[in-house]
Amino acid sequence: MAAYEQLWDVSYEYLEKHAVFVNAITNLMLEKARHLRHYIFGNGLDKRAVFQEDFKAAHDELQKMTKTLQTVVNDWKDLFADESASLCKPNATVPLQTAELHNDLTVEYIKPTLDYATNQNIKLVVTYIPPSSAEPGTFYAMDESRKNDFRDSLMPMQKAVKTLLNQTPSPGVMFLVYLDSLWHRVVCHASTDDKNALELYLLDLGETLPYEELLPKAILPAEFCKLPAFAIKCALAPNQPGSLPFKQYDTVDCKVVAVQNDLLVLQHEAGGQEAPQYAITRDTFTEAELEQLDDISSSTTNAMKAVLGYIPKDDEVLCKHYDPDTKGCFKGGSCRFRHAPKDPDGWTVEKDTVSVTIPAQMEIPLPNTYITLYPTCIVDVDLFYAHIAGDEENYRRYEQLMAEMNDPAVVANYKTLKLAPALGELVIAKYDDVWFRAVVCDVYDAKVSVFYVDYGNTATVGTNEVRRWEERFKYLPYQAVCCRIANIQRLKPCLLEGIQQLQEYILDQYIKTLIVDNKHPWEVIMYGPDGDDIGKRLVMSKMALPRKPAKFDDDSYIPG
Repeated sequence: MAAYEQLWDVSYEYLEKHAVFVNAITNLMLEKARHLRHYIFGNGLDKRAVFQEDFKAAHDELQKMTKTLQTVVNDWKDLFADESASLCKPNATVPLQTAELHNDLTVEYIKPTLDYATNQNIKLVVTYIPPSSAEPGTFYAMDESRKNDFRDSLMPMQKAVKTLLNQTPSPGVMFLVYLDSLWHRVVCHASTDDKNALELYLLDLGETLPYEELLPKAILPAEFCKLPAFAIKCALAPNQPGSLPFKQYDTVDCKVVAVQNDLLVLQHEAGGQEAPQYAITRDTFTEAELEQLDDISSSTTNAMKAVLGYIPKDDEVLCKHYDPDTKGCFKGGSCRFRHAPKDPDGWTVEKDTVSVTIPAQMEIPLPNTYITLYPTCIVDVDLFYAHIAGDEENYRRYEQLMAEMNDPAVVANYKTLKLAPALGELVIAKYDDVWFRAVVCDVYDAKVSVFYVDYGNTATVGTNEVRRWEERFKYLPYQAVCCRIANIQRLKPCLLEGIQQLQEYILDQYIKTLIVDNKHPWEVIMYGPDGDDIGKRLVMSKMALPRKPAKFDDDSYIPG
């Protein structure tokens, strides 16, 4: 506080005349710029040998001066326009949350540096193309040389500790918004169509979206505030065609026509992106082979479908920006395309990789210990699936998992199955209008039989009720454990009366259980509320036969 007061006393007169203060600095910088111009161009003939070096050094100094002026203005605005306003308010009228968060918010953002020279050739990655009705010929792009910087900053931004915001930041304030499973740097602007509405501007992609109050928001960590925006606003020169000759995420070669404030005017260089070269082309076939190939269309809609049984879509699924060195692209984990090279011989590389297991494993109880089970599915008179009760943290995480799996925004992004699922493949399947984790057991024409790994039951559902597995749901072990009652055996498979009786005894109830053996399936002895042995109760009611509980010895010989 003492430092603020001292700085205030020294600068009070300048703050009263803020425009004069900024203009004075601007005039000094312009005088310096004129001096640099005279130094570079005054004696051009005598300095021709070192002209390029001198020009680059002077140009870089001029750019730094511009950034310095902007930094000075931002620093004064942040320090006094915001801090003094909050300090002058009575503490009782300032909401505690707003006062705590205010110091961590950054006003304004560092715009991308447009240090390009006229006629300079540059390579850009198109990040966003506004609707044609908005600004014809305008698009946003990232300098291709900065894509690795963007990737290196994107992942740490996702992993950084977030302080969530419950209120909408003021226009011009930088913050984070969670969109498409990623945190993005954004600022708010007043809508051009409706002055009472707000829009989100994504600093690194250039996209503008309507502001939604329910979007998750967080304070942007300080280390990411000083990073200039990656998105550059670009426009084709007036002599270029009206429609853009490229698509979003294309890498394009351009020549700089002019730099107009924050706009980069470009001339598109056609043919800059090389077409993929294949070893097998029409030129490699003889006339007879071409006639045979072209004739296939009379009997089927696609030649590749006739050979493979489906139409490959390499161009649609493979990332155009795949880098073999990094095995990825500049967008990192946010890229929705597959990171793999095209086959050099022209064959399709379209393959579906599937998950069949998850790394998370449940802690197995030791033999001769008591636990509480909550049976969820009865398979037979001696076989059932159950949850382990008592672990509150595990229960909380499972509730969170189910809530996330059935969140409408998450469900809307589930991917449908392109091909018939493989046996044992992990999927997301619906049961009574709720989505669960499941494993494929069998596949029919338009039906899929699945096993729900968190409850132990099976069902046959339509292919429209099955979605591709999401790796985000692998962090929690399967909740259903398979158990067998150790002291009974079946009279016959699937005895309906016995299954119904066991359901009455244990289904959806908390049951005290002794673990006899913890190999799959667990051998258990179960006790009712009165302490009576449930297995013996089934034997007495003639629903099962007695069996001596046995534990498998790890050191014993395997029979046969």
